[in-house]
Amino acid sequence: MRVCKECLRRHWRAKIDKRTGIQVKHANGNLVYVCIFCGHVQEEAREFIPPEKRIQANILYIDTENSTSVYENYGAKVPSKYLSYQNLVHEWFMLGWCASYVGNDKVWSGFVTKQEAQQRSDAGIANRLHDLMEAAEIIAGHNVDGFDLKKVNTVFMRHGLKPIVGKKTIDSLKLARSKLSHESNSLDYLAQYYGFSGKDEITKQDWKDATAGNSKVIAKVKKYCEGDVINGKGLLETFIPLANKKFNFGAIKKEVTQDNDDD
Repeated sequence: MRVCKECLRRHWRAKIDKRTGIQVKHANGNLVYVCIFCGHVQEEAREFIPPEKRIQANILYIDTENSTSVYENYGAKVPSKYLSYQNLVHEWFMLGWCASYVGNDKVWSGFVTKQEAQQRSDAGIANRLHDLMEAAEIIAGHNVDGFDLKKVNTVFMRHGLKPIVGKKTIDSLKLARSKLSHESNSLDYLAQYYGFSGKDEITKQDWKDATAGNSKVIAKVKKYCEGDVINGKGLLETFIPLANKKFNFGAIKKEVTQDNDDD
């Protein structure tokens, strides 16, 4: 990134459109950045700023809801303790997702339609989530490392999108397990313990009905997911001090003065 035209320093963060959650682009396609020293807005043709040059990172909290996989079987007893992929009828698909930036009340979401659920197709909800995650500098969630990132990357690669790799993550489940000693580390338990709302009530039958394409139940699952994101963000902000890190995660504090070149 070139030096700031106003203060001649070189520390930038992505300029995020609060309405869309995606980095602002000029009409010519150049990405837009904000100088963290003077606030000057400047575009840059290069689409990537090394993480060490970023500061006050944008943290995107995500949560996904997924169907079950469908297997044929020859009885309830499974000697090997694992179902064979050779008996797989339908692999799981993503019912939907919700995402929201820490410090921003807006929640974005994408859920399958009745027809998409019946076709077990999550192609229509993949691109928007991919754009949001690409724009964010840090991805957060409760078990985001062990579950959500694996699920979303499977969906992305299923539809020819690049997987989201190399980004920093904050996992509130890992923080709870490593830094605290609660009786349960579930989001429902921890959220209520720290004064946030519990999960909405949802049943196994609801998951079956949503997978089958029941529009009303899909809407219920969407509301359930939105609640998890709102409560999860609150819990994450409560847990941030446990990480012993600041929101500039790894940003260089040393001032960079103007160089002879403008690369």
